[in-house]
Amino acid sequence: MISQARFLIVEDELLIAETISDFLKQGGAQSITIVDSVDEAIEHLDKHKADLVLTDIVLGRDKTGIDLGNALSSKYKIPFIYITSHADKSIVEKAKHSRPNAYIVKPFKKDDIMVAIELALYSTTQTPSDAEPDEIIVKEGRSVVKIQCPSILWMESDRNYSTIYLNDGSRKIVRQSLSELQDLLPAQQFIRIHKSCIVNKHHITQVNSHSVMIHKAELPVGRAYQHILNDIFQQKS
Repeated sequence: MISQARFLIVEDELLIAETISDFLKQGGAQSITIVDSVDEAIEHLDKHKADLVLTDIVLGRDKTGIDLGNALSSKYKIPFIYITSHADKSIVEKAKHSRPNAYIVKPFKKDDIMVAIELALYSTTQTPSDAEPDEIIVKEGRSVVKIQCPSILWMESDRNYSTIYLNDGSRKIVRQSLSELQDLLPAQQFIRIHKSCIVNKHHITQVNSHSVMIHKAELPVGRAYQHILNDIFQQKS
């Protein structure tokens, strides 16, 4: 997928632009263009096609990466990733309205970049299908992480964060709501049993009157979700 994609890097710090370009080349990319301003990016996009744009937000000129992001989202319909040293809430708030595919904060690792790129390209090449996803990609800290769906036991939410419990005993704390995660999960495999809990049906070991067991963990079923117990019980019996 990366080897066939055309990339545009918009970055006024040459060393960072070349670092990203090197990562892409190591991943198999063959078509990479580097520009250092929004105007140059627009000029390039008006003449050439791009499959993914990676842009800094603060470019040291009148126009910012957010201006470019708005154009990419509304006019060009091209996926893009923000790469910036600014994690300030006000900047993130402005940036998210342009609907980027990812937001990576400097300093970044190669894996941060490559997984975000794979996710962005994957999301734009998806075609409608009855097949359900076998993995999800989530944001953990500054990284983007792939998780195999069968390895997920359950998920719990705490305000803006969610904790994903895995069958190897580990857990991932991600800054995504439970509803956002539910949209990513295969509906036939995962069910919501509480406003703050989603479980993997395949890992349920016991069904009680007001709870389910996943291995040694007892998870309460909310009043609004009590009808789900009957469905689970019938499937287990």
